[in-house]
Parts: sequence; structure tokens; C-alpha cells
Amino acid sequence: MSTSPEYRPEGGSFRDRNSRVYVVDGRIVRGLSRKALEAFDALTATAFYQRAVSDGHVVPTWKMAPEDVPLNEHARGQWEGFLEHERIQPVTYAYEWTFSMLKAAAGLTLDLLESALEEDFTLKDATPYNIQFRHGQPVLIDIPSFEHLRPGSPWVGYRQFCEMFLFPLMLHSYRGLDFQPLLRAGIDGIDVQQASRMLHGRDRFRRGVMSHVWLQSKLVARHGGTERKVGQDLEKAGFNKALIQANVRRLRKLVSRLEGSDDITEWGNYAEMHNYSAEDHQRKEAFVEACLAKAKPGMTWDVGSNDGQFSRIAARHSQQVLALDVDHSSLERLYCQEDRPDNILPLLHNVLDPSPNWGWRLRERRDLPHRAPPDLLLCLAVIHHVVITGHVPLDDFVDWLAEITPAVVIEFVDRSDDRVQALLRNKADEYEDYDHDAFRLSLQRYFTIESKLTLDSGRRHLFYARQPDRS
Repeated sequence: MSTSPEYRPEGGSFRDRNSRVYVVDGRIVRGLSRKALEAFDALTATAFYQRAVSDGHVVPTWKMAPEDVPLNEHARGQWEGFLEHERIQPVTYAYEWTFSMLKAAAGLTLDLLESALEEDFTLKDATPYNIQFRHGQPVLIDIPSFEHLRPGSPWVGYRQFCEMFLFPLMLHSYRGLDFQPLLRAGIDGIDVQQASRMLHGRDRFRRGVMSHVWLQSKLVARHGGTERKVGQDLEKAGFNKALIQANVRRLRKLVSRLEGSDDITEWGNYAEMHNYSAEDHQRKEAFVEACLAKAKPGMTWDVGSNDGQFSRIAARHSQQVLALDVDHSSLERLYCQEDRPDNILPLLHNVLDPSPNWGWRLRERRDLPHRAPPDLLLCLAVIHHVVITGHVPLDDFVDWLAEITPAVVIEFVDRSDDRVQALLRNKADEYEDYDHDAFRLSLQRYFTIESKLTLDSGRRHLFYARQPDRS
């Protein structure tokens, strides 16, 4: 059997035994069982599905002729038919999203389910891994999640929706907890028993907690180990579609009322707090703009994007910009801005603690460089945080730059700058390698410096550098 990468299934698609996704030369191909193929044919005849595709809420998808399937004989022989999906890049995960992004994805899931129920379809899965962001808006990518609603059946995706959407949103809204580390810690979300322990005491009187958390945890504790088929019991009891629809409407109302934290952080106000003159700031903007106009990158990462000021400049010259930061407040406000260019996607990302390869065989969820390798990295006023706060040797930082990107626009902040002095104030200064000349020499191990600007303060230096062998 061929094990070449072009025929290997996408690592996160194995959980549905009736379909599998392959990435072939940038194309997204999905194999379907006979059951799934019949369900797709029925789905495409519905009005709600056609409307959802037209409105941009479901990824455009089409059936492939057998002779057009770009897979080997072994892969083709496993499936009854094949679909091709429009490719959406980059692939992102809920533990990289802001509160409003997760809330928007939850709202889309419920809206699609409510529309599907009207034509006797349902969503068997309700996970944010089935949602991606295209032009800044959520879109569902897992077409086989739609299936016929069996008369008398409950919504089988309800518990998954709670554990991967509702509980994270509640914990952030009600307790002020960051949901991203919780979702990164458990690939299947926040278990109902864990949520019940975290939303306790007076939290039970908050909207939705009693019914969706506390009562559900009691039911799971009572029936989790039972040999009885609860779904069949519900069918016999006369469980009907109207009950699902009522629950979906309640959930939709609950999700819409959840509000994120409005905490304002130092970095959330970065534009007002930088420590150089207006003239220097304009020169910096002009330098960055000129470099990006020359490079014309497809994918740009803005590492330490703060309020997105330089992401906006990058968006004018890039196909896609990832605004990456560790500060949720900054990213949340950027995502919610009505005038945000739709090719900017804010993501929580810490270069010192990045999203890992994890899940089954470490392929189910991939790190960001696998999913969205940058053509250019914007790295403005970040290096001192990585080297001094993160204790990363300067040469190691430059090694990382060389591994991840062929081009970089980077700002080096001198030791004499008050931001660096603040970082060193309560530390033993063991960072002899943190030096402007040492950085320039280290950068030249891999990159050719094409242009440089020293701001009038003399404490900040901007470089535009490219790797000649990766042009």
C-alpha cells in the first residue's frame, strides 16, 4: 500500500467511519461510504442546504467524477464516491479563537441545525473543529455532519455542543476564565462533570447553568454506566422534533446573551502606550509598508499584533494576514471591529507556547506552521520579550525565524530602551547576547538584509531580510 503523503488521509478526519478527508496538491477531497453518499444526495435537494451554501455559511462542495479523483487505487477502492470542497485557509482551532469567534461559531451551528430541522435533517456533530473562518466569518466544513433526523430521536450532538461550545463560553462569561487552555488540554472539550465542578454554588442560578450543566451532570452520573439504550427509551416515550427545536431556540437565546470580558490591558492600549515619537512612528509605518509592497506575500504572520495597526498595513499587500498575540483583549477588539479587513484573522498564539501537534498519532491537530506557513513574518518589538522574558538565546530565536519564514520584517529594541530596562529591572542581567550588533550578525547567518531603518531615538532598529535560497 502506498504511504506517500499525497494519499495519506487528513489526520483529524478519522472519527467519522463513513467519510475521510484527503489533501491532494492543495485540493480537499472527501471519500464517502454508500450511506454517506446517499445522505449527501438527499441533502443537496433541500432548500436549507442550498440557501446555506449561497449565503456562505456552508463550504461549497461538489461530487467528483471517478476519473477526476486524484487518489491511488487503494484509496479510491475504500469509498463509494467522492466530494471536493472549496479549500479554506488557514485551518484554525477553537483554542486559538477569541470569545466572539467561538460565540459566532456556536451561533452558526445552532442556526444551521434549526434550519435543517425544518426539513427533517439534523447535525450529528456539533464541534468547533467543523467550523472554519473564511473572510472573517464562520463557515461549516463538515458536510457529512448533516443526516436525516430519525423520528423520535433526540439531538445526538447536544452534549458535544455543550462540552465544546457552551461550557467554554459560560466559563469565560460567568467566571472570567480563559477557555483556550481548557480546550487545548482536552481534545473533546470540557466534560460536563468538570464544568459542573467549575460552575458551582451561586453559579447554578446564572442563566442556563441549572439546566445545561447541573442537571445534565446528574443525568450523566446516573445513566453514564447503564446498559440501557437511552435513545430508544426516548423514542418510546414520544420524543419529537418540536422538543429539539425548542431546545435549540433556548440555546440560541442563551448563547446570544453571553458576554465576554471587557478587561482593558496594557497591550490592548498599545497604540497609545508606545514609547517613541509620532515622527518615528510614521517612519516605522512607512518602512513596513514599503517592505510589504515589495514582498507581496501570500501569507503574513503579524507576531505580537497588539491592536492590529500593522496587520492592517500588511492586509493591503498580502492575501491573508494572521494577527497573532497572547493578549485576548487586543484580539477580541480587532475581531469585533466593523472595518477590519476580511483578510485579517486574529488568533491567540504564543511563540513561547504555541499550539502543538497533538491528538491521535500527533496528527489530529497540527501546529500553526503546518497549517499556515508564512511567506513573511512581521515581528515588531517582540524580540526582547522572547529573549529576556522567555529566556530564549538570541541565536535560537534567529534559528526559529529561519525555520519558519523566508522573509522577515523585524524590530530590534536596544538595551537602553525603557521597555527593555523594565524587563531587566528585577532580573539578574545574564543576557549578554542581547545586543544590536550580535543580532545583526546572527540574522546574517541565514538572511540577506535588504533594508534597514534606525529610528531617530537610536534605540530601535528595523530590518527587512530575506533568505536567498528560499526566494
